Amino acid sequence: MIEFDEEIFNPKRFAIMTVLFLFRRVTEGDLAKTTGIQWGSLSTHLSRLEKKEYVIRRKSITKEGIRTVVEITEEGYKKYSKEIGKLERIVTLIQSKRLSGINEISHTS
Repeated sequence: MIEFDEEIFNPKRFAIMTVLFLFRRVTEGDLAKTTGIQWGSLSTHLSRLEKKEYVIRRKSITKEGIRTVVEITEEGYKKYSKEIGKLERIVTLIQSKRLSGINEISHTS
């Protein structure tokens, strides 16, 4: 049985990690808008990901003022890639079993 990292495979944290995997660095505001996660919940999930050292938050000066920028760490990037690899293996396994089932049906007809 394939086991997944529970810190990443929580639906909200998975959404956060996916956005960060794709863009590497975004403001908290953009992350909240993109994922649809409310501010309080976002902060809680980011704290959990920070404890695992998958993301870091930093203050940054922008044209709009000081913003908190969230960045995926190298460890977070590698871990997310590994977890996605597990999903790909499951999909491949399911597809191969489905195809072999289809072949069995067509040979018995």
